[in-house]
Amino acid sequence: MKNTTTTTTTRFNHSLYGLSDQDLKNKLTNRVVTYFNTDESTVKNDGVRQFVIKSIDYTGHAKGSGRRFIQGEVQDLDDGGKSKFRTLHVGGIEKVKSRLSTAVTLAKSVYLSKSIC
Repeated sequence: MKNTTTTTTTRFNHSLYGLSDQDLKNKLTNRVVTYFNTDESTVKNDGVRQFVIKSIDYTGHAKGSGRRFIQGEVQDLDDGGKSKFRTLHVGGIEKVKSRLSTAVTLAKSVYLSKSIC
């Protein structure tokens, strides 16, 4: 899979930055996150994206800016649920859905994709 790095807007979720690497992985893995991207997107015009974080392989801080990021597999809910490898800046993660809300969102996406076919 191709790794794509996205940049973020000025929104900032301070609670995620203070977590240890393991706590961050536990908080985000298998959850739907709302992510704000400042770069142009071929999928959505407004830059607000929805991903399910399937796995986090690496966490770190960018050498140039010092911004914290995660790398791993995501399911892109705005692009038909395709699995992709992404680098996401932690500062761009605005919302993390609960496990129940994530399950409902995934069930809806499966239902909608089957009803379109």
